[in-house]
Amino acid sequence: MFQALRAYARPKAFPVLPLRSGTRSALRLPRHFSSSQRQNAYVRFGQQSSQTPQGWVKKPGSNPRVQLAGVVLAGGIVYYVSHLEQVPDTGRWRFMNTSTKREAQVGELLRQQTREELGDSILPPNHPLTRHVHRVVSRILHSSNLGTIRGEAKPNILSRFGLSMDSQGGMWSQDVDAGAAETPGAAYGPQKEWDVIVVNDKKMVNAMASPGLVVVFTGILPVCQDEEGLAAVLGHEIGHVVARHTAERLSSSSVLLGITAILAILGLDIGISNLITTYTLELPNSRTQEREADLIGLRLMSRACYDPAAAPQMFARLAKVEQKFAASINMDFLRTHPSSESRVKLLEDRLDEGYSILAANPECANTRQQFEEFKRTSRELKITNSGIEFA
Repeated sequence: MFQALRAYARPKAFPVLPLRSGTRSALRLPRHFSSSQRQNAYVRFGQQSSQTPQGWVKKPGSNPRVQLAGVVLAGGIVYYVSHLEQVPDTGRWRFMNTSTKREAQVGELLRQQTREELGDSILPPNHPLTRHVHRVVSRILHSSNLGTIRGEAKPNILSRFGLSMDSQGGMWSQDVDAGAAETPGAAYGPQKEWDVIVVNDKKMVNAMASPGLVVVFTGILPVCQDEEGLAAVLGHEIGHVVARHTAERLSSSSVLLGITAILAILGLDIGISNLITTYTLELPNSRTQEREADLIGLRLMSRACYDPAAAPQMFARLAKVEQKFAASINMDFLRTHPSSESRVKLLEDRLDEGYSILAANPECANTRQQFEEFKRTSRELKITNSGIEFA
């Protein structure tokens, strides 16, 4: 899917040589005081000579295209620097010129397009697997005050563990320490409605989330095995929304448009813009964004009373599935993410933080007991040699 760079051959320059002095048509070139050598002018093949009528060579940099490109570049640098923001905790600088309102609008457009494209493959709301996914998403959203699922009742009391009161009495998210926005606006928050879609495709091992939308393909459910494994996946995907990674990628696209414009002004089209687009837009997640989503996801699932250890266990199972079925099933979820081994190590190193969040919630003791009882009585989802299927 990657396009090769088109070959760009620089045409040879041919010198305009003076005729020998013995001929009638000989041209006398003016002698420069700084040198006793005559100065020859060079032109590209198929172009007019750069000489003036007196034979002088134009000064470099006088090309109007170069001057215009320089002005655009200078203005772009000023605009870029003025829209930089630093992600808390990680210290990463990122360019952000997308408002939360615009981000929410893009999320709504994506939601409508997703429903139209998937059509009949979407499971109905009363399907057991749909209810299974809805239950996990609802717990994660409610426990961190991220909104509600479309059609369900809004909670009367906000959780104490997702948002807290600052010294001025305003609401702030604890997830800002891992890249979350302090003022989520229309992108997510207590009043946000989320559409949860479960797609009947056992060969698609994938899940995704954007502002107001969560999509889960049934192919990933056997790998999750239970609610806690699914909570690890959904916590990570919702973590991308909390960290505004969608808005960050939208902002990056405007940078690419600026680069493309400069190349067009210079008359250069050697495939550079296509290469940049491939690496920054077609590959949806960078490793840094994945790290931030993993940290936020661990916190989200812990606040919802899920065992944080389920996160590294889930990605360890994904690593095994990748080795077994990479050639026979669509592993988009894995191809666009860092290696599962590195993610397991990162999550294991942060388990203490997850258990601290779990212990701080007095409601989690009873919830944990219910989860354990459900595990003992529920049907197990298995992965067989013939493929991924439900037991």
